[in-house]
Amino acid sequence: MKNKDNKRNILISSSAKNTIKESVNLAKELKTGIEISRVPLYKDKKLTVEDTIEILNKDLEGFPNRITLHAMFSDVNVASSDWLLREIAQKRCFQSLEIGKGIKADTVLFHTGNKGTKHYGSIDAFKKNFVSFWKEFIKEFEKEGIIAVIENVFETSPKFCLDLFEKVDSSYLKLALDTGHVNLYAKDTTVVDWIKAYGQNLYHLHIHNNFRENDDHSNLENGTLDFIEIFNAIKEQNINPSYVLEMFTEEDIRKSINIIKTILN
Repeated sequence: MKNKDNKRNILISSSAKNTIKESVNLAKELKTGIEISRVPLYKDKKLTVEDTIEILNKDLEGFPNRITLHAMFSDVNVASSDWLLREIAQKRCFQSLEIGKGIKADTVLFHTGNKGTKHYGSIDAFKKNFVSFWKEFIKEFEKEGIIAVIENVFETSPKFCLDLFEKVDSSYLKLALDTGHVNLYAKDTTVVDWIKAYGQNLYHLHIHNNFRENDDHSNLENGTLDFIEIFNAIKEQNINPSYVLEMFTEEDIRKSINIIKTILN
């Protein structure tokens, strides 16, 4: 399953502005797609999934470009050793898929929920629970024709996510790479290492920078990452992933959008 052309594959995060509607308007102006993040259901317990879909569709009304969704992620761990916490986390995942369907997102992005423990028994248990859930959950994506992507956060090497991806084994599950998270948490590897390891399975990128001290989500020029090197590595792999500018200010988005469009064109 291939992505579309480069123009279609540049998106901005809805966290770029104070409201989702403002971010949607910015994406319209910049002629990019939008990745919806921090959905209203997260913080307002009075809302239902249906309410959330209605709110988001009002914000997205008339939006002509690509839509993806960042699934609910705060404290979500579908592989928790606590059965009740697993149930709650898995419910959030199913709700995220419902919201993705409701707003016509073609891709829904999930964190692993891995907190980076160094206890081998806990790591093995996490992987077992994670794969068990996703082998069933991914069938819902296959029914709907929606792509699910798994994003690195605290993972220190590409092997962890690759192992999970390979064990689930579905053409509707792909890999997402967050450049800023690699720079901050995977200090013994580089973003280029991850790109090479993921290869053709790299479907979705979160693009942002930092100085390896804080998850700043800053613009392409404000940090230690060399995005010329990163984009060259992507070209060498002959892949065309989605590029989501996951920056939290309009200023950073505007600084970065022309750079990335120039590099990709």
